[in-house]
Amino acid sequence: MATIEGYRLQNWRYSSQTEELINNYYERETWSKNDWQIWSQNQIDVSLNNAKKFVPFYQKYWKNKNESYDILENWPIIKKQDIINSPEAFIDTRFNKSDLYRDHTSGTTGSPLDIYLDKKSVTEQYALFEARVKRKYNINFNESWAIIGSQIVTSVKRKKPPFWVYNFASSQLYLSSIHIAEWTITHYLNAFIKYQPRFLIGYTYSIFEIAKWMVENNKTFKLKAVITNAEPLYDFQKKYIGKAFDCPVVETYGQAELVCFANTFPDGEMYQSPEMGFAECIDIQSHEGGNYGKLIATGLLNKAMPLIRYDTDDLISTVKSKKANGKLPRFNKILGRNDDVIVLKDGKKIVQIDGIFSTDLNIQKGQIIQEDFSSFTIKIVPASNWKENNKDIIRIRMQERLGDVVTEIEICEDIKKSWAGKYRVIKSNIKTVH
Repeated sequence: MATIEGYRLQNWRYSSQTEELINNYYERETWSKNDWQIWSQNQIDVSLNNAKKFVPFYQKYWKNKNESYDILENWPIIKKQDIINSPEAFIDTRFNKSDLYRDHTSGTTGSPLDIYLDKKSVTEQYALFEARVKRKYNINFNESWAIIGSQIVTSVKRKKPPFWVYNFASSQLYLSSIHIAEWTITHYLNAFIKYQPRFLIGYTYSIFEIAKWMVENNKTFKLKAVITNAEPLYDFQKKYIGKAFDCPVVETYGQAELVCFANTFPDGEMYQSPEMGFAECIDIQSHEGGNYGKLIATGLLNKAMPLIRYDTDDLISTVKSKKANGKLPRFNKILGRNDDVIVLKDGKKIVQIDGIFSTDLNIQKGQIIQEDFSSFTIKIVPASNWKENNKDIIRIRMQERLGDVVTEIEICEDIKKSWAGKYRVIKSNIKTVH
């Protein structure tokens, strides 16, 4: 099944034009700042014009407005909830929904969200990743690789390997993030040895847990690069990961919504890829000994579902690095996406529970609170079509992922946010040493 799905995804992600698209990304890296400003403004102008004409949400917004639509600041800032309330209102009417690729995320905000992409935009997205991430670290197109993710590949109660599946179509080793524990890591290392991936992508904390065990047990496995996603990468984590896998550690920042993307380059600095979207920093405030502003981004890559002035719910530092020497825009430090870690009695540590909060449950927000090793409270802010038996579905999904745990469901009007304007999708009341 993994291989069949792999062939389907390969067909969406790559085409005969991929190499040409990659070369286009290379060529733009030589542009001057002025070249980028002209190009970005042209792309924004086209996106605003198309959104006003062909996207129902924006058609309705501009129907009785007198302001000029070609000025970005005149557009409303939209939030995730706007899309959750009416995802089809953001699809360009020139596209047939049934022909689009649907991507789902509950992300780190706990709010389920469906994003729709056309074939060309998906191919562009993967060409960008090839050019700006993989090939920067000498990773070739068809090289075998491994990914650590939260898809269920086997029962959570399984005590013996495999805790993974192999996708031959993509030469991909898919490793379960929810089975990682001190007593299973040796099996993960054996999987690396058996399948010989050349690079690894995955949740920062999951990779860190494996790397820490490897370093403490004098184990190494040589990779070309480790690419982290979904969570911030801290220096102490980077040190362990780099040592365990004897390679560069690449931090990436992005969203399923495809409005902003940045990653670490070989010079150690984070650079933004303007082709993904145009970023604004607004409402600048001083917190935690530094200045941060809201990251608002306008997507430029996804033509089927253009999001204008989307609130990423992340804060970005206003302090610029003085070391970066690339021609792409530098990307400052992001504050956010730093959820707690679920720790189970058998030592498993889990950072992402994708699939608990899905769109079919009709919820606005959700938060998982760990009370002790086997007891959880889940706060739910319901949407209009919420059903009482959804509680049972959530409890079953928790047990599928965490084993024999007790889950209390609490229906509430809202979930308290942090000073940064975010709330944690995972909140642990257990004090542990990471």
